[in-house]
Amino acid sequence: MNAHKPSRSHRSGPAPPSLRSNLLVLAALLALLGLSAGSALVPMGAFNEVANLGIAAVKALLVLIFFMRLKTDSPLLRLVAATGFTWLALLIALSLADLLSRQNLLPPW
Repeated sequence: MNAHKPSRSHRSGPAPPSLRSNLLVLAALLALLGLSAGSALVPMGAFNEVANLGIAAVKALLVLIFFMRLKTDSPLLRLVAATGFTWLALLIALSLADLLSRQNLLPPW
């Protein structure tokens, strides 16, 4: 009878991030949340929307890289995620192009 069993891991892929790493990302996300909430109180005109979209993109990247573990996962998974977000960006761009190309209808229609 073999008393020594080979050690098998029940999980595949990279090790989970450390507590310190998760807390730093959480602090960064909370700081960005405060920044986006504070930017609503500052009159910046049209730049307010651009700034908030940039802040949202940084928050999304932090979640993708650290919480979805795309930083340490396989290149195939990163390619699939990049393809999905490229498709989303294309759909948003085409919807925006459609919206901006429409003419305003004046009443009584």
